[in-house]
Amino acid sequence: MKIKSKAIACIMSLPVCQCISAQSVSAVADSLGRQLDDLEVVASPLQQKVASTAPVYGIDGSQMKRRGVTDLTDAIHRLPGVNIRDYGGAGGMKTVSVRGFGTEHTGVVYDGIVLSDCQTGSIDLSRYSLDNMRSMSLIVGDNADIFITAKAAASAASLHLNTLSVPDADDTAWKLKAQVKTGSWGLVNPYLLVGKTFSERFSFSVIGDFNHAKNDYPFTVRNGILTSHERRENSLMNSGHGELNLKYRFSLSSSLLAKIYYYDNDRQLPGPVVLYTSDSHETLHDRNFFSQLTWETTLPHNLQLRALAKFNWDSSKYHDIGASYPGGATQENYWQREAYASGSLLWQPWSGWAFDYSADYAYNSLNSNQIDNPRPWRHSLLQTLAARWKTSHVMAMARLLLSVYDNEVHEGESARDASRLSPSLSVSVQPWSGKLFFLRASYKNIFRMPTFNDTYYFRLGSTQLKPETTDQVNIGLTWQAPSLKWLPAATVTLDAYVNHIKDKIIAIPRTMYVWTMTNLDKARAFGVDATLDFIFRPARRHDILLNASYSFQRVQPRTSPQNPDYNKQVAYTPVHSGSFSLGYENPWVNISLHAVGVSERFGINSNPPSSRIAGYMDFGLTLWRNVSIGSHTLELRGDILNLLDKQYQVVARYPMPGRSWRLTVGFEL
Repeated sequence: MKIKSKAIACIMSLPVCQCISAQSVSAVADSLGRQLDDLEVVASPLQQKVASTAPVYGIDGSQMKRRGVTDLTDAIHRLPGVNIRDYGGAGGMKTVSVRGFGTEHTGVVYDGIVLSDCQTGSIDLSRYSLDNMRSMSLIVGDNADIFITAKAAASAASLHLNTLSVPDADDTAWKLKAQVKTGSWGLVNPYLLVGKTFSERFSFSVIGDFNHAKNDYPFTVRNGILTSHERRENSLMNSGHGELNLKYRFSLSSSLLAKIYYYDNDRQLPGPVVLYTSDSHETLHDRNFFSQLTWETTLPHNLQLRALAKFNWDSSKYHDIGASYPGGATQENYWQREAYASGSLLWQPWSGWAFDYSADYAYNSLNSNQIDNPRPWRHSLLQTLAARWKTSHVMAMARLLLSVYDNEVHEGESARDASRLSPSLSVSVQPWSGKLFFLRASYKNIFRMPTFNDTYYFRLGSTQLKPETTDQVNIGLTWQAPSLKWLPAATVTLDAYVNHIKDKIIAIPRTMYVWTMTNLDKARAFGVDATLDFIFRPARRHDILLNASYSFQRVQPRTSPQNPDYNKQVAYTPVHSGSFSLGYENPWVNISLHAVGVSERFGINSNPPSSRIAGYMDFGLTLWRNVSIGSHTLELRGDILNLLDKQYQVVARYPMPGRSWRLTVGFEL
């Protein structure tokens, strides 16, 4: 990044709470008559986190390494208010929900564009590699960044995954990152990134990885006084993914970024363990291809334009063998397609004011080889109008989202169409100048459409479903201490929230064999999230890093006092959860001790003792060091996962792996 000295003086005079974007700084510089040909400034994630009008929790690639993060799921576990469903093993299905909202309410944004699954509404995070992540952030509600797509604003919370895309424009050397991991139970995971900037205008990168794991880890079954030692079966996985990234810069203020992505995972699915039986013959072959374009340009009159386009294709092929199937086997194939386009226009007419209009269109379709397949499709039109006002002490944001959904089918009855107007409002206040202490409050109303499975699944779906409507209120604070020689960084956040869900979609039995989806439930969630990040520096080249998070959450069905689940804890939601990492960086070998844990949970909403799932604390230990070889870097890393060999379950009857090891060797030009 090149910044002229006059530009530096201009930037340093602006308060951190302004959350400066590259374009807003350019506008200020132009108004002062300064030539900033080489200027490109973006607010740091720390600045955005401290001054945000809504909770923002982030972690970048270097922090992941320093905290001993082992995979993407582990990184998400370190964030407060997050609940992860994990079926165990490398590549096992993993989905995330936030603050008591279902997984369908959490949008996953990959390099600026929201990932979609119109069939289930849940994104399987095991598809995405930590090695390819530049940074990750979780936004709960709406923060002050108004220059986003309408679809990104249409979720109760959003998880943003930012990858290692293309090299910087001024870095013309070849970029190479080669890495291989190996570990317990047959894990082999090579990774390669090659990138190059050929000129000030054109850059590219190619990324690929392969993941093989047997996942035949041991576990213990206890039945009264009897104990049996078993091994996980039918868990073999082979997966791989590749990306091609291209960036063309038309000028300093206009660029085009293209991405082509492919993922393939052929895996066996281990079944639930019922006493001594874990027999399973299930297999699943997932494939996903998408290509996307992002064009950004700065226009006269303080205008900025961003246009996006994406095509997504997803295939899922499930196979199982069993006497209950006609012919002794079943084959279920599903194919999804999405065509998506978005445009956003940002206008900053006066100092402190910004307005954004965004419009998104998406076409989704699903077909399968199943009987009574209606072959549904959906047209979605989302529009947002947002305004942001900021001074040296106050920042406020308001957004109005208009959602219109048109549902159609080739055969049978179509789901209901829907349209809704959803408001949100958030504010951040800095009471004292020169002190990085911020108070924030936010409100967001949003709804989610029923998924295609909710609506059309054979003998289960209902075309009469109404959308789930959610209201969330948050108040919180962030404090960042002044940087001292012995305490370079210290940040604390604290947030309290209340969420309400109406017309919650649940499955209820009609007979022993036939269930159906219906709008029956109401739910309420309230809780507290807290984080702290400290870096102590007792001596030169010696740092002690402490990071911790804690969440208290009560998530309760509220349909009727006569229901057995009224005011009980929603299934699979712990009341207490948290994480910590303690690291010591030194000239020899860096060390990180880390852990994540949750309190007990229940498998069903009525919370009978028979459905209790015990709490756990999962410790890990990481040793790593970077060795410089000329201008190159050799990374050596060793991990011990589940250090205390604790046997636990995240999902009932799906045992998690015990103690295991992992070695990583990487080389970077």
